[in-house]
Amino acid sequence: MVINVHAGHNVNGGAVGYVSESVEDRHIKDAVIKYLREDGHTVYDCTVDNGTSASDVLKKIVSKCNAHKVDLDISIHFNAAGNLPEDGKTTGTEVLVYSGYSKARDEAEAVCKAIASLGFKNRGVKFRPDLYFLKKTVAPAMLIECCFINDKDDT
Repeated sequence: MVINVHAGHNVNGGAVGYVSESVEDRHIKDAVIKYLREDGHTVYDCTVDNGTSASDVLKKIVSKCNAHKVDLDISIHFNAAGNLPEDGKTTGTEVLVYSGYSKARDEAEAVCKAIASLGFKNRGVKFRPDLYFLKKTVAPAMLIECCFINDKDDT
């Protein structure tokens, strides 16, 4: 396969909890690219570190992704929600796709199951036609919310 992968948000952007999303999503992105390449896939890193605003970062990411003819676009993120207690349970992982008809849906379900197998609650695949990245990329796309950055049990 030919795949675009990027870390979401700008440097020092995104959610901050027990760790920083923009730091951790770049670590995950680097590992994903490494392992995909080791498995023989062609992978482009479409991460943007020079955005002037959140919308500028999104436009630049989509432009970089759409510059390559690929089978799949992957965006790496961490989720956040208010006041999550340390309770011995993870809040979990979810993967977002444009709709139920997305050609990325099968891969998204596999990613959710794989992350959940590490001990995270599987929140499932969710449909988000309102997200700029999912709406504007040409290839099938998924946005992975690895876990919750403000849940100590997750991080």
